[in-house]
Amino acid sequence: AINTVHILCKQKLLFWILTPAMYFSERIRCFGALILISMGMKQVKNILLSLGTSSVIFFNIQNTLRNMRLLAKGLLCNLEEKLLDINTEPLGNYIKMLKWVGKQLKNYFTNFQLGSYHADFKLKAKVDSQDFKIHLTEAEQALNQTAQNVLALTKALSSVGKILSPTLGLLCLVLLTALYLRRFHVDKRYNNQYITKTFRCFDERQREKGKPHVLPLTKSESELYTVTPSIRPTGRRWKAMIKFSLPIFTHCLTWLVFISLDALIYWLIVVLSKRLGELEPLREATLFLGLPVEENAKGANFSYTVSLFEKKCLPEPELWLYQSLVPLSVVLALLVVLILLSSQMVQLRVVLSEQFFSDVAEKRAAYLHAKILRKRCKTKAEEHEGALETLAIFWCPLLFHKHRTNPDAV
Repeated sequence: AINTVHILCKQKLLFWILTPAMYFSERIRCFGALILISMGMKQVKNILLSLGTSSVIFFNIQNTLRNMRLLAKGLLCNLEEKLLDINTEPLGNYIKMLKWVGKQLKNYFTNFQLGSYHADFKLKAKVDSQDFKIHLTEAEQALNQTAQNVLALTKALSSVGKILSPTLGLLCLVLLTALYLRRFHVDKRYNNQYITKTFRCFDERQREKGKPHVLPLTKSESELYTVTPSIRPTGRRWKAMIKFSLPIFTHCLTWLVFISLDALIYWLIVVLSKRLGELEPLREATLFLGLPVEENAKGANFSYTVSLFEKKCLPEPELWLYQSLVPLSVVLALLVVLILLSSQMVQLRVVLSEQFFSDVAEKRAAYLHAKILRKRCKTKAEEHEGALETLAIFWCPLLFHKHRTNPDAV
């Protein structure tokens, strides 16, 4: 409740400071409008990027951690089953084997009449696997702790990114907007290649006064200057689109890395489970031969079978590729539309700035008008000189003949 009161107080204070400032200052009004337009585009972009990142984290990263945890649990399960096999079947076979050996030796020595022999085999089996069980328990606890730490770290990084990203983005946006307004006022050449409404009105006044005018533009001039509003792609618009799409490109690469990692780990676990499931059990045999035993028995078989990997411990991974690709496809489609709209941002900012600063717009229009006239005069002078030179060469070729500078030429 106290935090809510503090936030409301700050909002009211900001409102009472900005309202009179925007009322009395034209620059602050223009600055606020440019900030809102840029924030609108940037905020929509950030929201879409956050949705895409959340989708990748929720589906792919968590699925990767889940599959790795299943693999580790499968290994621990197999170790526990092997411990049970070691405690029962091999040890029991060894005891049977020793009793059988004792019986055969007893029969062997009783054939001699030199004396009386008495043999009593008493075997007591004991297996100390407590340390092994302790290690297994510690490994399982470490696995669970690691998984919890990774999930906590992922959530912490996501929370920090949600706080820092808007703050730094807003700060950069304010600085860039202030720099744009300063250059708009100081530098008449900055983004001054648009034929705006102010320029058309200025050219019309020049026409009415009988002074040189530039509209309509020539074909070569139409390629250099853009008549607003226009959707024709230009070099500057391509640059604006590339600049706007750089964060989108880096996010897409990050998404692709995590999706590929999820698919790779899934494929590795599937192949590993398949190969382990196809392994045949090992058969260990212990055979004693050669003792003079009964005629119908020359040996005894104490073999036992041990599987390398228990079937019930094989991990069964999952792949949530389709669940993440559907929302990502929608996000990418909206981002493409946003990139296309970003190409009009420079044009929109120039038009909006001219609406607020009409005196600066007049000076910029006069500068661009004079610039176009100078280029036209220069082009006409060059064309005129070229025409005179061609005419002189045609009528007096000997006077204007250019001597060959190559001495080997015939």
